[in-house]
Amino acid sequence: MNTLAIFEPRLKAVLEAFEEALIASDLSYSLDKLRRYGFSGDQEISLAVKRALQICATLGLDTRKHFRYIYKVDLAERCVYREWRASKFGFYLVLCNGNPKNPFVGALQMEMLKEFISNLE
Repeated sequence: MNTLAIFEPRLKAVLEAFEEALIASDLSYSLDKLRRYGFSGDQEISLAVKRALQICATLGLDTRKHFRYIYKVDLAERCVYREWRASKFGFYLVLCNGNPKNPFVGALQMEMLKEFISNLE
């Protein structure tokens, strides 16, 4: 007689890996693209990411679903660097938490506030 044994730890690991892959597939926005919106460099992006992560933590949102960094290898320069990836929500949350002197940041904040106020009326 053959016996079928289900190994719960293995099944749990497979399901966790599947969930991780699903989450990673939603993180398609590279935060390096914020440079196109007037962000001056890594330090400014990191500060805005830090603010966005704090907002998520304060509101009880799972940051893993919106932010992650990956490592990239530049073979020509022989170096490894870190790049932030985000969900669409995460990307815009970082954008609206950028330097207030940045016109793109101000414009996004104004448009969001106008939309919010118009929905209240």
